[in-house]
Amino acid sequence: MTLQQFRYIVEIAKHNSISKAASALYVTQPSISKAVRDLEAELGITILDRTNKGVVFTKDGTELLFYAKTLLEQMESVVYHFNKEKAADVTKFSISSQHYGFAIEAVANLMDYFNEQKYEFTIREGKSTEVIDDVYASRSILGILSLTDLNKSFFERYFTSKSLLFTPLASIKQHVFLRKEHPLAHLECITLEQLRNYPFLTYQQDDVMLHFAEETINVDEIGKVVYLKDRGTMNNLLSNTDAYNIGTGCIVNNYMNSNIISIPLEGSNLIQVGLVKRNDVFLPEEVLVYIDFLELALGKSMPVDSRK
Repeated sequence: MTLQQFRYIVEIAKHNSISKAASALYVTQPSISKAVRDLEAELGITILDRTNKGVVFTKDGTELLFYAKTLLEQMESVVYHFNKEKAADVTKFSISSQHYGFAIEAVANLMDYFNEQKYEFTIREGKSTEVIDDVYASRSILGILSLTDLNKSFFERYFTSKSLLFTPLASIKQHVFLRKEHPLAHLECITLEQLRNYPFLTYQQDDVMLHFAEETINVDEIGKVVYLKDRGTMNNLLSNTDAYNIGTGCIVNNYMNSNIISIPLEGSNLIQVGLVKRNDVFLPEEVLVYIDFLELALGKSMPVDSRK
């Protein structure tokens, strides 16, 4: 028995319809129907009678509805008591992303868009596993990550097992990030062999499966590797040392050090950047606005050789 199930019950009563309740809550109709069936099984009662004209609350269902409303009102009272400064009408959502500057530029544009109203946005940057887990656990409504030809099949199976949907936004050739003064910066294309003697910077942690690495490169074959956790450190080391990183090649003005450039990696795989969400969740208008800004920022920052 959960508060979420009670929210579903109250919303069904409000709209006298499971489908309308699902639309209002941005979830699928089967999700609400299953939640109600689970609650009926747990309590050993029938909550709804389904007729040609819609749903009707049974006697037990009506009693449960009373308790559901009471519990939700008490919960709201507790939240209000300890959080009086927060207004009721606040635009809220959370997203999780791999370490992409274009995702952050989109947030900045979203802040300008909602400048005249109150909002609470939560932005989580992390590894692929963290992005996926955030979306699966509903800590974030949307995830931003990338697939490659090498791990795409694995990811697709993994998404299916967790009832997640991946929507591609762009396919980009892998690029090498390095500073303008790097000894290889004059080249039009760089090979892995040419990078062999330079330090490799990566967000991949040593406890993460290779399938979830943000760069498709075998670190066991590299003599100098530095593991990082945030974009700030990545930018600082790239712009001040002869280290390199492999990724999308997207250069985001004002969100990356201007001394960093990207050069195509010879013989590399394509990176498919996209969105991941739960199958049973509908995206509200404010999230769709963010996606519009995200696509704009991504398109603007993509390397010329990857643009259509």
